[in-house]
Amino acid sequence: MFKLSGVVQAMKGISPLIATVLLIAFTVAVGGILSVWLTTYSRTSIDIIGTQSNTQLTCSYGGISLDTLKYSGSQYLSGNIRNTGLVGLGNLSLTVIWQNASTLANQLCTNSTSAFTCSISNASMVTNNIQSFNFSIGGGGNYQTVRLSTNCTNAFATASSSDVTLG
Repeated sequence: MFKLSGVVQAMKGISPLIATVLLIAFTVAVGGILSVWLTTYSRTSIDIIGTQSNTQLTCSYGGISLDTLKYSGSQYLSGNIRNTGLVGLGNLSLTVIWQNASTLANQLCTNSTSAFTCSISNASMVTNNIQSFNFSIGGGGNYQTVRLSTNCTNAFATASSSDVTLG
């Protein structure tokens, strides 16, 4: 048999009492970190859910319509946008969907009486407001659907080509 040298015999582990104290301290520290994280995560989630719920509730009172739509031979679509809901709406965009499934999205801006295309939508409409529009959609009249979208996902209007008069 081999006899262990004096160096190996002199090595000793930590005492069981110190090991137990270190293990308990480590467990308490990890528990504290998890507690702080869980509390922060919960508060953040509650705030996000509250904001989204408020937006959904507000938007449930939104409504918008397209009427008196007219497509002229010169490739211009005109008509009226009417806020039919009980809340103001913003971020108006008008999307034309062609028969070949391609789309043309137009961001809308407004002045006191009419809406027009622009690069970043600033269009907003208070309740019972009417805005007229007239802009080129091109395409030779082969459009299938016109869709008006707002900042509220449930407040939109859709018109098919049969809802548009030719002029």
